[in-house]
Amino acid sequence: MRSAALAPSLIALGLIGAPALADPSLQDAVSGLDLFPCALSSLSCTTLTVPLDHRANDPAQTLQITFALSFATEESRGILFYFVGGPGGSGLASAEGYLSSFDPTLVENMDIVFVDQRGTGPVHGLACPKAQAAFDIAPAPLSDPDAILATAKTYVADCTAELDADALLAVVNTDQAIRDSELFRQKIGSPKVWLYGESYGTQLVQAYATQFPTAVKGVIVDGVVDLSLTPEQFYRRYTLAAEKLLAESFALCATIPACHADIPGDAAQLYDDLAARVAAAPVPVPYVLADGSTVQRHLTTGLLEASAFNSLYSPEGRAEFLRALAAAGRGNLIPLLQLGFFNMYIDPETEIGMEDPGWFGAAFYAITCTDYGSGSGTPDERAYRIFDEAKALAPEAPRLLRSYFLERVACAYWPHQGSDTRPAPYAGGDFPTLVLNGDHDPITPITMARSVLDHARNAYGVFMRGGPHVIWGRGLACPDTIVQALLYDGTLPVAREQLCEQDPIGDYTSLTLTDPAQLADPFTVARAVEIELLNYIPLAAWDGQQPTSFGCPLGGTLTATPTEPGTDFIFADCRFWPDLAFSGTGVELSMGHPDDGITLTLGFTGAARGDLTYLHRTADEAYSLTGSWNGKAAMLPR
Repeated sequence: MRSAALAPSLIALGLIGAPALADPSLQDAVSGLDLFPCALSSLSCTTLTVPLDHRANDPAQTLQITFALSFATEESRGILFYFVGGPGGSGLASAEGYLSSFDPTLVENMDIVFVDQRGTGPVHGLACPKAQAAFDIAPAPLSDPDAILATAKTYVADCTAELDADALLAVVNTDQAIRDSELFRQKIGSPKVWLYGESYGTQLVQAYATQFPTAVKGVIVDGVVDLSLTPEQFYRRYTLAAEKLLAESFALCATIPACHADIPGDAAQLYDDLAARVAAAPVPVPYVLADGSTVQRHLTTGLLEASAFNSLYSPEGRAEFLRALAAAGRGNLIPLLQLGFFNMYIDPETEIGMEDPGWFGAAFYAITCTDYGSGSGTPDERAYRIFDEAKALAPEAPRLLRSYFLERVACAYWPHQGSDTRPAPYAGGDFPTLVLNGDHDPITPITMARSVLDHARNAYGVFMRGGPHVIWGRGLACPDTIVQALLYDGTLPVAREQLCEQDPIGDYTSLTLTDPAQLADPFTVARAVEIELLNYIPLAAWDGQQPTSFGCPLGGTLTATPTEPGTDFIFADCRFWPDLAFSGTGVELSMGHPDDGITLTLGFTGAARGDLTYLHRTADEAYSLTGSWNGKAAMLPR
């Protein structure tokens, strides 16, 4: 019945097989604005003065909102407003990375607008890294609700004091952000625009299209939030989805020979035993700092659960987490500790939250807590009600229950509360809506996307079996070609629902040098150094902008220095394994040339001794090795 009703309206709109109408280019539309180079990308930026509170009608209270503009390099096929996730993500800080990950035809054909939503960015970004780090790693046992509530109260009090932004906090929400971007659209001549949102951005985009339907040329939502869900329903749905995916990840390990070799027993049992251990008390872990000194850090429940939950966002993340878990099963807790620090934006050197130009943690709470209500009653009454709901859910969510209640308890004490009335389901409009989602999405489960598809007019779904959170722009023909055909030419999907596929877990990298006999083979050792560098979590998190030193996992240091062709390394008594250290240099070339690859010139001491020069060229995947090993000439395996 729904499809029969759609056909006449689609024909009348000229959407079936019709090319997109030529629109004024963004470059022409902003010709009267002051443009300047963006600080965090090669794009052009412009700043718009907007009301501090769009509903207050007070011209004396204003805010500066900055937009980053990517102009189509060919004839523009339309303007795309791109809204990133979070909430709390900076559109401007993310823009360069997003654009480089998409098919080059996107920047050729589309004008694209990114925005630093109010509460993000360098001018009015809301971040309280000290309070956030303390909150994120604090114990939160269900057996002690008073302690949980005290932790949440302390976080809200310390965070808001750290922010010192009371006037802004009251007006950092999705409704105000929509009106900021709509003012910009009107400022550039009110063209019809495409709205793309990922994750939290889907929440903003659905509300934008509902409030201002005449502004919209089309909607694309990716990793979809169902706006009609209450907070309890939303958190319940994604917590249970994440629990299921984590259990599947553990089961998949047994089917992957390399993972099963590293975790010969039950991966789920290994995790549960470790979780019980850290729940009893934070586990001390010797941690090597960048200067080579060793301090005591602690693996906590918060760090462990954050690593487990965040691993579920992508196939690669699941494989990385299983590798870290395998290391923990062999007594090395450092990879799990480092994953936890990385996922929670905590500097392992200081255990203080890191200020990140791309992420504003307090904006997450400012937006979330005012977009969703916490219910009636006093803050304590709201918090205890959430806690009671958590206790009821505990049997169904034994591993990731913290994800269900901790943010909600903090919102119960947040100084600004949202309405408890949820909006009606997104209804679509006289424009196409494309709904994208993976069925292995832990935070916006595919059930939410299907609900949006079922309620929206002129809507189409592309769903990925095995797919992660957010599926467009990962270099896969499905869904990329479907999205691009719609954007560039107005070509509607061939069916109301389509299915893509990918593996639910990425390539698993075996732990290295787990057998002492492997130390006899110099090629295996040199290859192990390269593998560990590629998988070293602090190095992978490095922004590659400034020379930076890192402590090696079990002692010594490595220094990475960016160069025009790649990266230079210096190693000083660096230990990835307890009985083997190496010193020397490395050069990584990544210029797209035949000589690209990594060269390591290293001296080894400990359980094996030698001097090796190892070369791995990525262009032809060839290896070479020279030097000496345990008193003999080093040779490649024969």
